[in-house]
Amino acid sequence: MRIFIFLFLSLAASVQAADFPVRIEHAYGETVVQAAPQRVVSVGYHEQDFLYALGVAPVGVHEWFGGHAYATWPWAEPARSELAATPEVQRGFEIDLEWVLLQQPDLIVATFAPLDERTYAMLSRIAPVVGPPANFPMWGAPWEEELRLIAAATGKVSTAEKIIADLDQRISAIAAQHPQLQGLSGTVAHFAGGQIVGYRSEDGGNRLLHRLGVETPATFDQMAGPGGNFTVSPERIDLFDLDVVLWLTDEPARAKIESLPGYDALRITREGRSIWADETLTGALSFQSPLSIAWALDQLVPALVAATDGSPNTEATE
Repeated sequence: MRIFIFLFLSLAASVQAADFPVRIEHAYGETVVQAAPQRVVSVGYHEQDFLYALGVAPVGVHEWFGGHAYATWPWAEPARSELAATPEVQRGFEIDLEWVLLQQPDLIVATFAPLDERTYAMLSRIAPVVGPPANFPMWGAPWEEELRLIAAATGKVSTAEKIIADLDQRISAIAAQHPQLQGLSGTVAHFAGGQIVGYRSEDGGNRLLHRLGVETPATFDQMAGPGGNFTVSPERIDLFDLDVVLWLTDEPARAKIESLPGYDALRITREGRSIWADETLTGALSFQSPLSIAWALDQLVPALVAATDGSPNTEATE
């Protein structure tokens, strides 16, 4: 038995070794990963979810928002717990190069990170870096492309493709079950600093709505800046009088939106077409990871159905 186990482990090790080195093309060039990484650090805002989904336990992660233990939201906690991952957490918007160095990484994941050429070059002196997918605007790459890059760097390509196929199949099935959503106009929106924030169609939340049949107005793409969003004064809330609006806001912001002049006269108000996402759904739709999307669908779809039935009496808050 011991000989069999030794031979099995040796074969597994040789197969894993045969997958490396790998060359990965991304927005900042080419990265070579010589061997299967053992100490992965994520410096982006949501990449811990991708690593957990692939079965990789990072030693360091970058918290975006939320204040959860290990920078892990509820939808990813089961996967983190199963891996027994207890990563160090970097807080703050920018990448802390000294903190990264202290983690002694052999791979740095930065597919959704506040990255520029200088920071990329400095990180590359520490360990191989997986940058954002090429040929997409900043913050605009589909989660599938991020997952594929991370999977290539960690030797998890087949796992990634199964995750993508399974979630794609699930979303397609949901869309087929709810044909009444097809062709509706809608968007995700936010309220901050006294301004309404809108997003381009390629924003992660709007991309998910599109998969379910809900289309972002073309004018939003024209209005969006390089970061993928735009702001308008409260007087232009008429731009958001659509078939459905998914507000990623907290309760104080909701109160401000509902008190805006003219809000009560809008169709989204009269027919109850606003969805008010709670903190966790807001986080899930912001993260746009395979784990967060899978979780969010259970909350989002019933809310979409309720919000688009034309009745103001149907609750559409999640």
